[in-house]
Amino acid sequence: MSTNLTAKTKALLLVTMEAPASFEEEFNDWYDFEHLPQRLAMPGFENGGRFVCLEGWPRWLALYDLSSRAALETPEYLAVSLANATPWSRRVAARTIGRARIVLDQIAPGGGVITPRDKLSRLAVARFGRVATEVRSSLVQALTQQACAIPGFVQCRIFADTTVNVSDVWAIAEFGQPAQSDAVQKALGAADGFGAAQFNLYGPYHRG
Repeated sequence: MSTNLTAKTKALLLVTMEAPASFEEEFNDWYDFEHLPQRLAMPGFENGGRFVCLEGWPRWLALYDLSSRAALETPEYLAVSLANATPWSRRVAARTIGRARIVLDQIAPGGGVITPRDKLSRLAVARFGRVATEVRSSLVQALTQQACAIPGFVQCRIFADTTVNVSDVWAIAEFGQPAQSDAVQKALGAADGFGAAQFNLYGPYHRG
């Protein structure tokens, strides 16, 4: 089976989970030494990184920039995913809570990728529930304008499931300095009259 990874909208795989404190050392070993390297070696996986929650829940976030949704349909990915996951992956999955796996298309700016960790201090994630296609553009414009006014702003990327007419819209804003949570939440959470259904603030994960 061949999978076309070109000439399609860039996508994002967003994954959250939390491990019990007593299991966190093994959880980090699994992510750092097996899971993240395995994913980044897959066709269509352009970039990826882990983040630790400073405000919100669950504790752990992983983001993967994809050339398109087709990256999740390649034989290489399917061979190690879901029912074909490694024994270590199945062990970790059984011990974690707050698991979410969300696939989104990048609708603005279109070609952005995660900022390198050495240039990134904070990452804010806001979810806006059930936004119709015809009003997404006004939300995107408001989010971008308000986020860029915050000191340390690097970029704001907007995502949605473009395969449906009504979808959650996600904003991921990146900052090169420790942005104030209240200011970020106010800017993203009140954009153009849309109320954010969820807001989390993260810092880049660095293995200790």
